[in-house]
Amino acid sequence: MKIRISVVAALFAGAVLSNVASAHDPALHSAHAAPTGPKAKPTTCEELADRSKFKVDLGDAQTKALKERCEAQAAPKKK
Repeated sequence: MKIRISVVAALFAGAVLSNVASAHDPALHSAHAAPTGPKAKPTTCEELADRSKFKVDLGDAQTKALKERCEAQAAPKKK
């Protein structure tokens, strides 16, 4: 009877320890991590407005020209 209790206790302890070792998987958190790569350059007015995904560098000639075009399209036309 003592051997049976010892075997059951050993199996239970092994099961508990094996679950603890695999309880935390860091890969599960990778989908929630912020992207670390460089932001893309905007090519449309919608992209220009979304500064969370696109880098708006007004020192860049293409980005500056895009901003001017977008502002001109958004401005009301005078008669």
